[in-house]
Amino acid sequence: MTQSIAWRLQMWHAAILVSVVVGLCTAWFLQARRARLNEIDAELTSAARVLDGSLRGFDLRSFDTTEHPISELLAADDHLRLSLPRELTDQRDNRPAPYFGIWLEDGRQLKSERLPEGFSLESSLSQPEAPERHGPNAILREVRIVGPAGSLILVGRDIGREIAELNRLALRIAAFAMLILAAGLCGGWWLARSVLRPIAAMSDAASRFSAADMSPRINVVETESELGQLATILNEAFDRVEQSFDQQRQFAADASHELRTPLAVIQSQIELALKRERTSEEYVKTLTTCSSASERLSDLVESLLTLARLDFSSQPTERVSVRVDLVAARCIDLMRPVAQQAEVNLRSELEPAIVSGDPKQIERVIFNLLKNSVAYNRPHGEVLLSVAVVGPSVELILRDNGIGISEADLAHVAERFYRADKARSRVHGGSGLGLSIAQGIVERHGGTMQIASQLDQGTMVTVHLPLASNRPRDSVKEPVDLISDNSTTARHTGTDPLR
Repeated sequence: MTQSIAWRLQMWHAAILVSVVVGLCTAWFLQARRARLNEIDAELTSAARVLDGSLRGFDLRSFDTTEHPISELLAADDHLRLSLPRELTDQRDNRPAPYFGIWLEDGRQLKSERLPEGFSLESSLSQPEAPERHGPNAILREVRIVGPAGSLILVGRDIGREIAELNRLALRIAAFAMLILAAGLCGGWWLARSVLRPIAAMSDAASRFSAADMSPRINVVETESELGQLATILNEAFDRVEQSFDQQRQFAADASHELRTPLAVIQSQIELALKRERTSEEYVKTLTTCSSASERLSDLVESLLTLARLDFSSQPTERVSVRVDLVAARCIDLMRPVAQQAEVNLRSELEPAIVSGDPKQIERVIFNLLKNSVAYNRPHGEVLLSVAVVGPSVELILRDNGIGISEADLAHVAERFYRADKARSRVHGGSGLGLSIAQGIVERHGGTMQIASQLDQGTMVTVHLPLASNRPRDSVKEPVDLISDNSTTARHTGTDPLR
């Protein structure tokens, strides 16, 4: 329970809300209390100033208070008025009237009115200025000022009524804070549940998504929100997974079919040969057919293994500097006899260019592209292979004026087991894996491969590979012997086309 995001969000929200509300309400109460006490202090200070003004009209130092009693001092001048104004002593709104006391410098009391019962000057002076202190059944607040001739003027009053009002204000503020907290906590819980409800829906859809049922999707309502964007991304990921599963199923079905065909040929030929005695010529013919089927089976298995390695390997198995122009020249020499037999003219425009990669894989790409252009060309057709350095990459372009590819097939030619011309692919032994392998090799080398074609006009394949940094001549890998690398191709150069 405490590990759920909703619970933790609610706890954080509650902690922040309580801190803010308590802080604001406390500040509110303290400000109200300070303002009310400042108002009382101003009232008491005003009264003390009135008494101070009355005393300043008489020279207290001219009397020897040890010889003259206080009564003579008070009667000495008719202008000496030691009493508070009526507006201060008027007990309006049941407010207690202030009390005051005046003491001479020697400590004798000059005059006092309404001093609280049990009042002690020493006790009052021991408190800070303008304190709140508790008297008998009262809460007192006092101010003190120094009058003329070192006299002390003290004015105070009972503030119990104001303190009671402040306590009631504190209760109202506390009740208000509780209402705010209750509403905020309920709103926070509702908001957390509302925010996390789409996440729960995503979790439910993801939990129901499986190999048996890939239909669950997340209902996207607000595509502009962060959760809406996340739901869209997850739906797109589900679509890609479903598409990958469909491709894998189709790949497995196609691979099974392709493997079954040569195996069926071998099995049928062997069964026919064993039914009765055959002549040596018939046995040779049967073995030749089985050998061709075996070669096709070997090519298909090798192609499947190559695709598997490309799928599970993010980098080429070998990284060396490769002269692409020399590899291309080698491939042209190997394909020239096949091209002459098909009455196709091979031309090349090769500039020195070095890439970093696996020389065997790069040679396989070029050789298979050449075979593809020759196999799907027409008599007296032409194939042009060019290699050049263009900016930071090596550009390899293969053009032919062969039969071309229709617009409908062009979008699918790189898919596994796809054949644009199925009948012609069967004649040339095509399995539909060549372009997938070539594209995978190019991408593993950090390059790109693009195909442009028009039906009955020809095809152009453009490959870009990252240009390698300059290295000493002895570090450049010469083209490998394609015949030793692929004995099946050497024996039957018409196999393993890219379509």
